[in-house]
Amino acid sequence: MAVQFESINLSIEGYKKICMGAFLALGMTQQCATEVTDNLLFADMRGTNSHGLARLKQYTTQVGKGFIIADAEPEIVSERGGALVIDGHNGLGAHTSTFAMKKTIEKAKQGGMAFCTVRNSSHYGVAAYYSTMALKEGQIGLAFTNTLPFVAHYGSMKACTGTNPLTITMPCERNYDFCLDMATSVVARGNIVNCAREGKEIPIGWACDKDGYPTTDPNAALTGYCLPLGADRNYKGSGICLAIDILCGVLSGGCSGLQVRPMPTVAPEDLHKGPGICHAFGAIDINYFMDVDEFKKKMDDLIDELKAQPLAPGFEKIMMPGEPEYLQYDKHKALGSVEIALENFHEVCEICEKLCPEVNPKDYVVA
Repeated sequence: MAVQFESINLSIEGYKKICMGAFLALGMTQQCATEVTDNLLFADMRGTNSHGLARLKQYTTQVGKGFIIADAEPEIVSERGGALVIDGHNGLGAHTSTFAMKKTIEKAKQGGMAFCTVRNSSHYGVAAYYSTMALKEGQIGLAFTNTLPFVAHYGSMKACTGTNPLTITMPCERNYDFCLDMATSVVARGNIVNCAREGKEIPIGWACDKDGYPTTDPNAALTGYCLPLGADRNYKGSGICLAIDILCGVLSGGCSGLQVRPMPTVAPEDLHKGPGICHAFGAIDINYFMDVDEFKKKMDDLIDELKAQPLAPGFEKIMMPGEPEYLQYDKHKALGSVEIALENFHEVCEICEKLCPEVNPKDYVVA
């Protein structure tokens, strides 16, 4: 269920100038600032507003306090066969993850498939940004991440794992590419943060307060916990959530579960240790299995078949994973602007005034 916010439209050009101005002022390299900006814009273009400009305050605050290292560079610490392990050295998650996915794609070209784990990173933005990187190489892309503890494991009433999203993307020819991108909790934490900032209630069923009672108060939810996917079968979502935590945190030799560190809980002298967020990436080169054009044709045939089925009551169209986001992206690209929540925009104005006063976000508001 979507929650509606009062919003403004910001030009794509202005969006980039705002992010780049703030990130460069904090000491990020040009490449790092560009990759983080591209990730945020990709999210807002797709309508995934919980992972777009809404994250600017989080990133600038964490870098400003040294929790994330502005100029840190990822390092390959192990490389054998189709396997990679990368240390992000507490740098920007989008920069580290773009590097990791590129390396994973390169390895898949050499042997048909590859898998990469990343430790000592930070929030990596919208997951589909990485899985879609594989498409232009004729590959299937996968990406996973653990996150700050916000989800209660099945049977528990304490947040002990993250919302731990997953994405898998596969190419098509005529149809939009298949792109599943989802949290393994009922909702991403960013959606609840957005509701708290905007003073909006959250739908019942998203989260519980610290005493374990379902709540519509986003602030109470942020001190409580979110539920895993699955409704009355949420052991299923809980199991997927935990599996992703293991693939990312345990397999990388990094942090998992309650070891992942929210900044407010870290003592000032330990801020340099960073959040400890971990990721995992996979790539499958389709040409090692079959001709990629034949694969795309089979994908189109399958999707066409699914879309031709009778509509269930209340539905106007059968849509595939990723299709609503592709439609949003195309709309925003045609308009040359993206929609930003008004309270988020006010927040962005304050950030620019502090970090890059030469950039005035109000100059980039469009009708």
